[in-house]
Amino acid sequence: MPWARNCSTFLYSYLLRAGVTIHEYCERPLHGKVALMDSEWVTIGSSNLDPLSLSLNLESNLFIRDQKLNHRLHEHLMELSHQHCSTITEHKAARGFWWRAPLTFLCFHFLRHFPAIAGSLPAHTPRLEPLLPVEEKPVEEEHPTLEQQEKLL
Repeated sequence: MPWARNCSTFLYSYLLRAGVTIHEYCERPLHGKVALMDSEWVTIGSSNLDPLSLSLNLESNLFIRDQKLNHRLHEHLMELSHQHCSTITEHKAARGFWWRAPLTFLCFHFLRHFPAIAGSLPAHTPRLEPLLPVEEKPVEEEHPTLEQQEKLL
């Protein structure tokens, strides 16, 4: 999907100037969303951080607060980035900028106002529910009634 790849690169220059390191996975199309935060939090799911995903699409993410998982996932992602990714530089991101600049401007302003536009459409209400351990209730044994015991005899 070349058009999807081109759309995903619109903000690369902005992100690189802000200090973000970008690695593009080169093996095959990858549609996963994983984020690591503060060496403690992990989120894995289908949500994009865009108005369409956040307001209209049925998306879900799992947020996990676990330092060991964060560390293991960080190591795995770093290994993938070194073996199967291309690091994006500001020079690479600037290629083809003359046609991307106006398109980026139009997309940005459309998406900025998209939640207001989407608000007039029927949508689901986002729900956030913590995943808590389920308490098992003790199972009460059923004792047969006197009538049931008599029938067995």
